[in-house]
Amino acid sequence: MAQAFPYTFYSCPCVDTSTPSARVRDKRSSQYSTHTKEEEDRTFDPRKSRSNFSLYPLEHLLYCEDCHQIRCPRCVSEEVITWFCPSCLFEVPSSNIRSDGNRCMRSCYNCPVCTAPMVVNSLDSENEKHVRLGEDGEAVQPPGPFYLSCPYCQWSTLEIGVEFEKPNNISGQLARLANGGKTVPTLREREKARDKRKEAEELGKRPDEEEDEGVPDEDLPMDHDIRFSNLSAFYKSQLQTDTMGGDYGYGSSSTLSRIMSMYSGSGAKKSKKDRPSAMREAFGSDEGFQVHNRSSEDEVIKRMRQLGWEGTVSPEQRQSQIQSDVRFAADLRPVPTLLRTKRAKRCRTCRHILARPETKISSSRYKIKLLALNNIPQISLKALPRQAETSVPGITAPVPFDYNKLQPFMANHFILTIRNPLFDPIHVTLATPAVTPGRIQSKVTVLCPEFEVGANTDVWDEALTGPGATQKKSQAPSSTELGASNPATQAEAGKVWERGRNWTSVVLEVVADKADPADLEGGLDEDEDVLEIPMFVRIEYETDITDEIREKDREKGKETGGADGRVKREEAFWCVLGAGRIGALPKLG
Repeated sequence: MAQAFPYTFYSCPCVDTSTPSARVRDKRSSQYSTHTKEEEDRTFDPRKSRSNFSLYPLEHLLYCEDCHQIRCPRCVSEEVITWFCPSCLFEVPSSNIRSDGNRCMRSCYNCPVCTAPMVVNSLDSENEKHVRLGEDGEAVQPPGPFYLSCPYCQWSTLEIGVEFEKPNNISGQLARLANGGKTVPTLREREKARDKRKEAEELGKRPDEEEDEGVPDEDLPMDHDIRFSNLSAFYKSQLQTDTMGGDYGYGSSSTLSRIMSMYSGSGAKKSKKDRPSAMREAFGSDEGFQVHNRSSEDEVIKRMRQLGWEGTVSPEQRQSQIQSDVRFAADLRPVPTLLRTKRAKRCRTCRHILARPETKISSSRYKIKLLALNNIPQISLKALPRQAETSVPGITAPVPFDYNKLQPFMANHFILTIRNPLFDPIHVTLATPAVTPGRIQSKVTVLCPEFEVGANTDVWDEALTGPGATQKKSQAPSSTELGASNPATQAEAGKVWERGRNWTSVVLEVVADKADPADLEGGLDEDEDVLEIPMFVRIEYETDITDEIREKDREKGKETGGADGRVKREEAFWCVLGAGRIGALPKLG
């Protein structure tokens, strides 16, 4: 495990998906009573493979105020709020995403070689150095042609023979140009040429030579856009025609009326009629069908021998292209910038919003963000400092603690600190198994399992209204303060070690077991000698009743609070404390 010692991970309730949710248990309490009791009695085992997917640092977790539970990335569902381009920060409507795809359709492109953003430059070098000014003193657009260039690797569209007439609307111009500067016909032009060829074939005439130039060669691979356009037109014509099945074509009015009569019941007594014949498949390049031939593969191999290794593309460059069958550097094209999204997160159980960013593209703030760090106590662990005598009598020096070499069969004391982020005092109950789960069984003891933690109030409130404001000099320090300040004092059972404004520290005693590979069948597994302590934390507190709490309790049919205007809350969760790594036994003699 690469995590530095000591560490604390929190377990999300989704560790066991077979456990029914709280709503299901309320409806079927009798059915799941036995199952729930077994779940409560079972100790959380951090070494199970399933547990690795539910342990997170507290900073990575969210909190649901309706369910009063921790929520990890697996427990939330995401909703896309806005789509935007990271280069030009232009917000793209969702309707455009369905029609144009998830790439920027303006002038934002990335380099196909190094993926850096590309810029538009003019071929006129004089205008690049000195900006032309008009009669009014305003900058005048330099004359074309223009090209896209990468400022990082110096790749440009001039290497593939593509130039642009205008510096804007690069997407529209690039769609009309193929590598080498050849003009690509538009969809409407391809449809007109295809209709003319079909009419000529039906009449038995030969198409004109100008129209033959736009017909793709059967031996050469077709462009993806042309192939998709031909296939789409072919299948649309198949669905709209009525000649294949007589009155029962797929798009005929008689077929639609027959389907409606089946659901209305008026056609149930009619005799069953034959099913329409199946649609035929595409045939020929005009219909989007292309036959694989060996001559094209031989041409590719011959070209690879001529260009060599430098003339081919890498797997990363090939995957970044829209057409993934690109093999040569001369076939690379600028890649449109992928759009980014801003997403909101909801709880999968109650659909409550957990995080919602602002819709403004340039803003990185959140309107709503329910962090577990602001609702769940923060638990930290550190070793109890040890003191060693020096050469000077009566003076001791701290001994550094090595977390990577915990001595087996010796008592190691740790300070467990609980910090309260809430504005109400909480009552904390800690529970941990006497022996850690797994083949290496270490003994764990919490000297003070129940204690109080103060509210997260202002620091000045404690200084002005606290008991230490009037009795700071005259009052004698308590036993707990002596235990924290005097290293020679031993920790006592049932007493806290140190207490602050919104935090409390207790002592945790750990007796590590030996981690000898010779005593274990099959030897030590990976990180099996790491001492991980599962701990169950339960907190209780009282908070003021708000209108939101009353409304939620009214929906659930519960009574809200008592006469004093406060309501009791209770939360519980599992966490894992990484105390260190068990070392080897000291050698005798």
